Amino acid sequence: MMVVALGAVVLSGCGGTGVPNAASVDTSKGKQLFTATCGSCHTLADAGTTGKIGPDLDSAYVGDRLIGMKDSSFEALVRQQIDLADPPMPRHLLKGQDADDVAAYVAKVAGVKLAQQYNPGSSPP
Repeated sequence: MMVVALGAVVLSGCGGTGVPNAASVDTSKGKQLFTATCGSCHTLADAGTTGKIGPDLDSAYVGDRLIGMKDSSFEALVRQQIDLADPPMPRHLLKGQDADDVAAYVAKVAGVKLAQQYNPGSSPP
């Protein structure tokens, strides 16, 4: 997992994130897709999901939020996890625009509230 996170940071530092333009994603649709497709395995407070099989995405991303990781890096990381998932998560569970929408949604919300609790003076990304 650390290699994937570092890869996302490296990609963002090189000027290209591998993620679509923000205008081309629909985070509302991403939330609906996440809840229906991912929520039974992953906990994500914003989506109201409490899955226990996969990582709690709020807890997984709070540290990176606190050090200032950009949403584009989170988005690249989520998109990569969708494409290269390790079992029990199936690879390519979502594809194309659906995967982009979910990645953008998760990048926008995962760990944000926890980071604000740990660092109350911070503003949302």
